[in-house]
Amino acid sequence: MAAYTDIEVSELESSAKGARYVLSHGGRHYEANATVVELLRTLQSHADETEAIADYAARSGGRYSPDEVEAFVAQRLRPIVAGGGAGKSRQFLYERELLPARAIDRLSDALAVMFTPWVMAVTVTLALGADLWFMLTADNLLRVDGGVSIYGVAGLMVFMCASSMLHELGHAAACKRMGVAHGGIGFGMYLTFPVFYTDVSRVWRLPRRKRLVVNLAGVYFQCFILAGLLVWYYAGGASDDVARYLILTMNLGFVLTLNPFFRFDGYWIASDALGVPNLRQRSRELIGWAWRRLRRKPEGTRPYLLGLSRGAKWLMGVYAVAVNAFMGFYFFYALPMFLWSFAQSFPAEAERLIIYLGNGMTPPFSLLRNIVMQLLFLAMIGYMIWGLSRPLWKKYAGSRGK
Repeated sequence: MAAYTDIEVSELESSAKGARYVLSHGGRHYEANATVVELLRTLQSHADETEAIADYAARSGGRYSPDEVEAFVAQRLRPIVAGGGAGKSRQFLYERELLPARAIDRLSDALAVMFTPWVMAVTVTLALGADLWFMLTADNLLRVDGGVSIYGVAGLMVFMCASSMLHELGHAAACKRMGVAHGGIGFGMYLTFPVFYTDVSRVWRLPRRKRLVVNLAGVYFQCFILAGLLVWYYAGGASDDVARYLILTMNLGFVLTLNPFFRFDGYWIASDALGVPNLRQRSRELIGWAWRRLRRKPEGTRPYLLGLSRGAKWLMGVYAVAVNAFMGFYFFYALPMFLWSFAQSFPAEAERLIIYLGNGMTPPFSLLRNIVMQLLFLAMIGYMIWGLSRPLWKKYAGSRGK
């Protein structure tokens, strides 16, 4: 049928025991097994859907009736053609494209040469080697000057935005080097984190090794900035506080970006290294299944992870426990501790600000910085709660309206 011929089928390299595939349609991507792909190809080869369903049921040797095949097509394949389905989970609470793909095509084409193997090897070795030496030998490594001015904060924000944009260009250029198209660069809110992102969803068609290169490409491009900062630092006699502070900022950014629990680069690196798409969802499936089994409740559908190879299964078991423990720590300890600290300190800081303003005095920048940063983070927590609860509220309101 013409409706199904636009669905592209690519082999998905993963740790699953059986063959897995990616179905691509309208910029959305869906994981499928060999049985679904066989059904799809039957639909693509027939002019009439009813005839295709009957043909597939007959060739299944009695495994599936025409009614069962029809129900599956209606539930899983027709929504793909219609542009629905669950192929692209919503990663961000808010997202907006800033630069369409066509705006960065020429630049990503030109930068693709940076993924020549010897260039990557030399850059990463020198940058990380010098960075390690900096960490081991720098004096007053973690000292932060309390007298940072508003100009310093503004400069730091500009630096972080520029570094992040280069990071995203790295992902786009890696896509070009690996032979797939990239989408645009945008801005989004992930939980309480404002982030830039690049649409690299087409990398699911690539082998795992190439997907890993794309996932690491952002940090790799930032290694060029890191190398420049290290040259600046040592050229100044290892005494430049601005260079030291920016180097520390970049390293902290690397730690956050490569965290395998938040859905940043580290998460996708872990997903491809383990060969498990939808890593977070799969880990929740496993924890829920184990909990039901422990309570001797109906187990439901067998978790995807139990169909992996033995080594991947053990690694995923460790990851599933670790990621759920980490997210529990973040949501039930780190965020409540911030709110408690905010409730304890903010009233006094606000009172100090009012006193300064009431007496016609300019408040210290450190006081303004603390107040503004706390209010911004509080606003992001509020936005996260609203964004996460909105689908639940819509679902509840919809169920009441029936």
